[in-house]
Amino acid sequence: MHYAKCEIMQVINPFPVIDYISPECFCDRVFETNKIISAFENGRNVTLVSFRRMGKTGLIKHVFYNLKDRKNLKLIYVDLLKTENLSDLVKAFAEVLVKNEGQNFMKKLSALISGIRGKIAFNEITGAPEVTFDYSPGVRETENSISKLFDFLAEQKETYYIAFDEFQQIVNYPEKNVEAVLRSYIQNQHKDHFIFSGSSQHILISMFNDYGRPFYQSSDILHLERLDKNTYIDFIHDQFLKRKKEIDKSVVTEYVELLDVYTFYVQYFFNRLFERSRKKITRKFADKVYSEILAEKEYIYIGYRSILTKVQYSLLKAIAKEGGTDQPTSGEFMKKYNFLQPGTVSRALNSLLTKEMIFKENETYRVYDLFLSKWLENA
Repeated sequence: MHYAKCEIMQVINPFPVIDYISPECFCDRVFETNKIISAFENGRNVTLVSFRRMGKTGLIKHVFYNLKDRKNLKLIYVDLLKTENLSDLVKAFAEVLVKNEGQNFMKKLSALISGIRGKIAFNEITGAPEVTFDYSPGVRETENSISKLFDFLAEQKETYYIAFDEFQQIVNYPEKNVEAVLRSYIQNQHKDHFIFSGSSQHILISMFNDYGRPFYQSSDILHLERLDKNTYIDFIHDQFLKRKKEIDKSVVTEYVELLDVYTFYVQYFFNRLFERSRKKITRKFADKVYSEILAEKEYIYIGYRSILTKVQYSLLKAIAKEGGTDQPTSGEFMKKYNFLQPGTVSRALNSLLTKEMIFKENETYRVYDLFLSKWLENA
């Protein structure tokens, strides 16, 4: 894995929103980092759960950064979000292994796994060579391919720490007994350890906490909470000062609180503010940048009116205006927002949950996209 340095230079934006940069641009998570590393060192796996965009992937890469100089240790990060079946998992896993092991491993992999063919293409933007795969397994070959991948890891002298991000995707695979298949191989990786990460909390917790499921109590469960507000405010303020940009801490505090200390949205706002600002940042300028962000997204948000039913959209808007609600079918809430039947509201609520337009936190329903929520407050 390669990391850019977050040096104290104005050309480097210290608020990454897509990928991990370095410890200097990463706020806190000391407890979580140490907990994951300690679990690995003591032979345990970790299931990492949180809401979307709370910083799980950044934490995984921060852990790996802290481990990258250890001898006889290899770090593998596999994103399963786009996988739809076991063969997709094999392909995603194999691609990462080749990038980690080098191109010479591609020939070995092709001999190891029937149906997989590696090829070198060139990135259209950077021009750098990249390894891509075609994988066309027979109906019964995929499980055998998975077995061979894990056998390969087991045979190596090095220890492997492997992160499967968005691990809950495996419950949607069409093949039968996927959890049992993967569990049977993972439990035999005695020297290698795993992070199972995901944003569908109820699915992941059920997978690892329900008696009778294959992964039952096979890992520590770590829930990623919001960053400590004051720590985050100090971190953001310091990032501006280190790069010779003046901003009052009260402005930072106002926007961290406005954005509910929600990692992605805080990072995105201050990324844009840093990009647009010069030496001194006033409250008026911060307000202008915030308004521009909402205005840019308005076209998308208006489109939700056509893809949601009238009741669903009205309920989404009502939840946003309330800043969240724990009683969407109460008489008071329904009267305030002109809903007629509790059953209608319940159906709309379940639909919005399924569409991941809203989520439930501590018995309170909230709009998932915080910028959408703020836009709807004034719509």
